[in-house]
Amino acid sequence: MERVTRLADGLYQIDALMFDDTERLACYLFDGPERVLIEVGPSVTLHHLTDTLDSLGIDDLSTIAVTHIHLDHAGGAGHLAARYPNARIGVHAAGARHLANPQRLWDSATRIYGEEGMATMWGPMEPIADDRMLILEEGTRIPLGAGRFLDVMDTPGHAKHHVVFLDPESGGMFIGDSVGIAFPHGHFVQPVTPPPDLDPPLLVSQLRRMADRDPAFLGFAHFGRHDDPQAALAEAEARVEAWVDFVRDLGDDTEAAAVRLREWVLEGYRAQGVSEDVIATYDKNTFWPMMPAGIVRWLGLQS
Repeated sequence: MERVTRLADGLYQIDALMFDDTERLACYLFDGPERVLIEVGPSVTLHHLTDTLDSLGIDDLSTIAVTHIHLDHAGGAGHLAARYPNARIGVHAAGARHLANPQRLWDSATRIYGEEGMATMWGPMEPIADDRMLILEEGTRIPLGAGRFLDVMDTPGHAKHHVVFLDPESGGMFIGDSVGIAFPHGHFVQPVTPPPDLDPPLLVSQLRRMADRDPAFLGFAHFGRHDDPQAALAEAEARVEAWVDFVRDLGDDTEAAAVRLREWVLEGYRAQGVSEDVIATYDKNTFWPMMPAGIVRWLGLQS
């Protein structure tokens, strides 16, 4: 299938067709004795993911794991949990309560996107029973069967409820938004800096911890496999620090700052010789109003 890419023995990257578009969200399936799926996506386009799982003959999952609870990663987790009633839902402790009772998370997102935006972009959330939760923390191991497992790293910085998964066998590290976004054909790293939990120094410390684990490749949620992890992690660190320095001088008008940040970032890509089609991909995958807002909030907490 065009939407499925084999990364290693029993490991597949699935294009979940988030927003009904290609290369917006990558999910990762470990198809072994104990099947594990990393990332879910929003409920409104969950049918694309479930159709693909059906086509692969996946009739059960042992664990559905999310790197964090933002809607583009976990919005459809409740629906998928209902579809696979034997699966545990792997999530950080700070995110578990929001999957058990999504109302607060829903209300917070509605203030950003509005009721219509929530319906068209994300779709509803369904609660997940507490006894279905697998609480993930530093050092948790998620079994894949036959002695294989995923190693969990607690990686706050982008969000306090963020974790990363390392597969010791393939060397793959599945990083959610902790490193940023990196799209095929461009494959350079751009930060993701939304409120309320953004902490740039903490984020940078996690990037260095990931580098210390020396992964063979990175599995970006947005989007796909990156085969030069050390370069990507170093690039992410440099860009986060550059974004903070730029936004620091823009004041606390986040609406105006979003315009300035977007112009500066995209013009920087052009100056580096990045093609217009790649720039357009990064532009459409960035919710610009959120990016300076996270930095401005963090700067305010430091003053």
